[in-house]
Amino acid sequence: MKYIYTIAICSILWACGGNSNQFQEEEQESPTETIEAKTPVNTSDTILVQALGANMAEMRFDVSTLAVPANKEITIALENAGTDPIMPHNIVIVEQGTGADVGQRGSKFKDNSYIDPEDKQVFAHSSLAPMGETVYFTFTTPAAGEYEFICSYPGHWGRMKGKFVTE
Repeated sequence: MKYIYTIAICSILWACGGNSNQFQEEEQESPTETIEAKTPVNTSDTILVQALGANMAEMRFDVSTLAVPANKEITIALENAGTDPIMPHNIVIVEQGTGADVGQRGSKFKDNSYIDPEDKQVFAHSSLAPMGETVYFTFTTPAAGEYEFICSYPGHWGRMKGKFVTE
């Protein structure tokens, strides 16, 4: 469980440049203990992603990039930490450049967490997470490359998106 927070924090730092003075000093003092944000310590650990925001203008994921090993089984925990009870979220891993199309097509599939079950551009997805709840999903990551992740709940995919990189 402690790795969930370590991975989440490292992912945030990596996405933002990850080089505050404090972390640079730690890297210089003990480089063998540095954890790369791009690669989880143990690929079977759960990666925590939070959906944040109190309204449509504030909604976002807490990370803009998820970098994981290619062709490995991983688990993502999506925590809906937003404060609007009528705003559920999901996370959908899709082909690069297809987030808008997947989001639009998914709007017709409320009973399937707003994902078209026939959509070949979707690699994996979570169910909807209501406010204050966490959903988990496990899948095998695609081949090495750049993909994207979105929330496919209607109207969310334009703001709630990020890069999903497999190496």
